[in-house]
Amino acid sequence: MLRDPASLKTILRDCAASISIFDIMRIREFVERECAHVPRGYREAYVKTYTGIAVEAVLGLKDGMVDITANRKSLLRTLKRLHETSSPLIVVLTVIYRNFILSEPLHPVGTPFPGGYSVTEENGTYYCPVKDKQKDNPSALCESALQSRPT
Repeated sequence: MLRDPASLKTILRDCAASISIFDIMRIREFVERECAHVPRGYREAYVKTYTGIAVEAVLGLKDGMVDITANRKSLLRTLKRLHETSSPLIVVLTVIYRNFILSEPLHPVGTPFPGGYSVTEENGTYYCPVKDKQKDNPSALCESALQSRPT
């Protein structure tokens, strides 16, 4: 049961420990399916990036040496969205790890977007070229670590 940051840390470590090498191998297949609509020029970079961050999240959570920076309300809102979309456990762990432990965006710095734009970081603030388009999307998983690009 989620009572405090220590219990959340234990839950995340145990969930990550339940991820097998076969689950990690299947994540690439999942990412490829999810990126099927992405233009060809970006698809390969996305598949490589998202597979890599999933592996990084599982390994980071398995060692248990993480600090939870989560705002409880924000975390619960994100978990609800992940549940509603029937996201696989490895995706849930990746979202929690990047957003609420690393305080980094789901799209790592340098992730390319159509039009030649990419996620950038300046003085600890992350900027996304498509954040404004996602702010009213109830299923968007971007959290406060990511800001709109100032104009």
